Amino acid sequence: MPLAAGRAPPAGLCAPRATVVRAAKAAAPAAVAAAQQLAWFTATGVPLVETLRVLTLQQAAVRCAVLVIATAVGVAFGNKLLDLAGAQMESVAERTRRSSGLPLLMGTALAAVHRPAKLLLPTYGFFYTLLVLTAFTEVALTHMDAHMHTVLHLCGSQVLGFFKSLAQVTQDTSELLLIVFAAWFLIAWKDKVVEIATTNLQEGEMDGPNFARVLVPLSNVATWGIVIAASLTTLTAFGINVQPLLAFGSISTVAVGFAAQSTMQNVVSALQIYSSRPFIVGDRIQLKSLSGSLIAAGVVESVAPMRTVLRADNKLPVFIPNKDVMNLVVVNENKMRRASVQPKMPLIEATLTLRYCDVDALPAVEAAIGNYLDTHPLVDPAISSRCVLTEFTPLGPQLALRVGGRCWSNQRRAGKRQCAASCCGRRRGL
Repeated sequence: MPLAAGRAPPAGLCAPRATVVRAAKAAAPAAVAAAQQLAWFTATGVPLVETLRVLTLQQAAVRCAVLVIATAVGVAFGNKLLDLAGAQMESVAERTRRSSGLPLLMGTALAAVHRPAKLLLPTYGFFYTLLVLTAFTEVALTHMDAHMHTVLHLCGSQVLGFFKSLAQVTQDTSELLLIVFAAWFLIAWKDKVVEIATTNLQEGEMDGPNFARVLVPLSNVATWGIVIAASLTTLTAFGINVQPLLAFGSISTVAVGFAAQSTMQNVVSALQIYSSRPFIVGDRIQLKSLSGSLIAAGVVESVAPMRTVLRADNKLPVFIPNKDVMNLVVVNENKMRRASVQPKMPLIEATLTLRYCDVDALPAVEAAIGNYLDTHPLVDPAISSRCVLTEFTPLGPQLALRVGGRCWSNQRRAGKRQCAASCCGRRRGL
């Protein structure tokens, strides 16, 4: 039935509407927060503008003038310092190649920071100066009096909005330059350290080149990691929501991790073999299970990033994944000792390079050296000697020599026994 004019509606009709209004007001903040979380782009704000707003216009002008002068002086002083450092860069690089440890890290860091700082420092100074000027202009427009509002009329809000946008863009650009500098420096630093480490490995021990090849893919992975981290930081600095990208990246990383699990295990095991050194190239080893059954035996030919190669007694190569080598018991016959109470035997390692014109005599040279080591009285027969061809260098084929020395006390006792036996023989002859 329709209500009469001037009469209030019944209480039962007003209550549901009031309840709906109160519920909508209560749900509004939660809806706004959810919308902000789901938004792909949000303005990050300009901290310098917030700092200048709490000051008077004169104080803000003095503050901005000091910042501009300090930026100009800092850029000029930084460029002069970089020029002085660039003149000494060659000597620093030469000393760094011969150093190790902390001096190596400091020298490579100094060499890596020079080029990005030289190129990006003036650009950063320009954009930071522009940021200070636009921030002061925005604050000045908010402090202008009513007469200026009358002159600008309807254009005042548009001018203020333009300078707000310009300040935000310059703020984001300044942060982008810092991110690019950090990523550039880290990649250059990593490349210089890897270059020196690779050179030292290739010039060092015989299996060093194999592990030098491991550093190249690891260096590429580190480069991609730095680039991805810098990209995500840049998106966050520009106010772009990266949570969906992180969720997708996490799922992809887990999938790639499961797919490359075996590969990474082999690479990590190769690094463990190189650091712990249970055997080296040329050693004769036995690989046994935990129960003691023999799995493989032979002479180690190479230790690659993915597998270890043995040469069996029947001259056939045996390829064993490095992760399986780490799970087996390794018996190194070249490190065998006759008794635990004997002192440690001296181990002599050397290399011998022949000329390419004498390559035809290589088998005879190997046989002669092997016979000499086998019959020498100061060579311990319990430690098998070796003379093997390892590689072809620019100077010629290179032989690797490894021999264990006999303990001097044992040699002296053997000499005494030999002398006593000869004396007894002379007496019997008499």
